[in-house]
Amino acid sequence: MLDVIAGAMAAFLIIMVILLPYYDKTSVDAQAQVEALQRTVAGLEDALRSARAEAEAARAQAGETADAAQLHRTIAELQDALRAVQADAALAEATASAARAESAREAQRAEGLARQLARTFLVLYVRWDTLDDVDLHVVDPSGAEFYWDGHKTIRGRPGELSEDSIIGPGNEVWEIRDAPAGEYKIEVKLYGIRDARKPVVVKGRVFHRDGSSVFRDISLTRLGERRRIATIDVDAQGGVSVR
Repeated sequence: MLDVIAGAMAAFLIIMVILLPYYDKTSVDAQAQVEALQRTVAGLEDALRSARAEAEAARAQAGETADAAQLHRTIAELQDALRAVQADAALAEATASAARAESAREAQRAEGLARQLARTFLVLYVRWDTLDDVDLHVVDPSGAEFYWDGHKTIRGRPGELSEDSIIGPGNEVWEIRDAPAGEYKIEVKLYGIRDARKPVVVKGRVFHRDGSSVFRDISLTRLGERRRIATIDVDAQGGVSVR
């Protein structure tokens, strides 16, 4: 019986050594390898206990016989096999630990990528149909204000303002990549009157990662009049809402 047990254990160890290079270095495979080796250790420990019990029984009955000597040799072989598989189990546990650490790093990188992909862009415009001069004003979450007269861009802040024509009808456009989360105040101002038609009706729209949203129409009648056409909210996940 002991020869069968020892032979089976030896065959299992040989198979494990042959297959070891083909194991995927992932936390799941490494953990499965650890568990398999732990089961082998348990099996060898059981076989060793059985062999020792038989050796003690043989010694009690007949002293040091040939069978008892064979049992001692089997015990020694099982002890060697146990030490070897325990060393393999320790190595496998170290491999599993490294795989888990790598898996955690990959998860962290994936989370960072998800956060990056969650950020949105904003491209917004206003337009009007008279010859008047209408200025677009954008106040970003930091309080920085973009407008045509010298503030089309602001040092240290993302975003840029542009326009299609200097004398209307025309439009002004403001755009930003990777828009930070927060509130964006969108306002229009009647900067110069060049047309008798009043009021000036200003329309607008914002394009973002998930689609686009229309601004409410705003009417301007007086020189210097400034009104809010929209408030854009960007959340931490890059979602956009307009009010």
